[in-house]
Amino acid sequence: MSLRDREVLDLLRDEPELLAIADAVSDTQNGPRRLRPFRAVGAVALAVVAIFVLVLAAPWDRGGGGRGSVLDRALAAIDTKGPVAHLTMQIEVTRAGRTVPSIAMESFYDRRQGLVRVVTRSEGKVLGDYTTAAAEDEFSFFPGLLEGAAFYKQALASGQARIVGEGVWRGRPVYWAQLTKGGGLILRVGIDRDTYRPVVFRALNEDGTFAGFQVGVLGFDYVSNDQANFDDAASVLVAGRVVGPDCRPVKARVGAFLGDQQGPVEAGAEVATARTGAGGSFTLMADPRKAPFRDALAKSRGPLSLELYAIAGKDAPKLIGFARFSRIAKGGRWVEGDPVTIHASNGPKARC
Repeated sequence: MSLRDREVLDLLRDEPELLAIADAVSDTQNGPRRLRPFRAVGAVALAVVAIFVLVLAAPWDRGGGGRGSVLDRALAAIDTKGPVAHLTMQIEVTRAGRTVPSIAMESFYDRRQGLVRVVTRSEGKVLGDYTTAAAEDEFSFFPGLLEGAAFYKQALASGQARIVGEGVWRGRPVYWAQLTKGGGLILRVGIDRDTYRPVVFRALNEDGTFAGFQVGVLGFDYVSNDQANFDDAASVLVAGRVVGPDCRPVKARVGAFLGDQQGPVEAGAEVATARTGAGGSFTLMADPRKAPFRDALAKSRGPLSLELYAIAGKDAPKLIGFARFSRIAKGGRWVEGDPVTIHASNGPKARC
């Protein structure tokens, strides 16, 4: 069989190095100068050895699974310009049969400094932009997602990721890569078969079943701290504490929304967030010179009404509480207000 047979060309058409060697072998067989038998055999043997070495050294896995081309190319497709993981994702929410306009959530996560910056936008409008201290990514829209995204690069480089299949996600052919991290976090990533960039992150339960959320990935790279532009010196928006039904302090995630908005509050439109510390205390930081505060202050010409929520419970919301407060800004800083107490419960609010 000639090396120029269609079957061979079809096999090698996407492998230019191997095709070049095949052409060289063909030239030794079909060239105008007649080679001595031992030289012809030697040339073919050399070419076969070269092809064998290339196959062993090539960074791709011909079956599309395991350690190989997909994982290496996916790693190479991550743009790295700094230490901060930068993830932009698309979130779609349906409430009461109505689909809320999709929200783009841009997150910057620096694990070394323990900082997260979250910017949410809808239809080009900034709904929130805040920086908060974080440990193990407690403050992304889906807890653990940014930590998993940052782990994605490490898993590709260390071999902790593996290809588990192929499929189609929203019309895009993808390879499915699976990452398993300590703490029960299992992340399944859809890798575009053309660009080798992640297009979807899915969370799985420990038994491999779907955990209930996935996000479309609009962009994922690593940027510098200057590009992340963390605002860890923002003014104190509000401070307070969270107590449970027995009036004792509880650990909770606290978030703030602008109040008095027309229509339902958009999911993910937080303007500040934090975790409670010792004694159930919390402090939310925000810059009144940034959107959406800047626009809201210009319209109100006075105090802003804000709403706080608190969710306590590691695996599921067990205690929920709400509180309202108002603030005014002066000289680019928030005017200090009284501490706010949030009563979190799973029933009627207790009197403390």
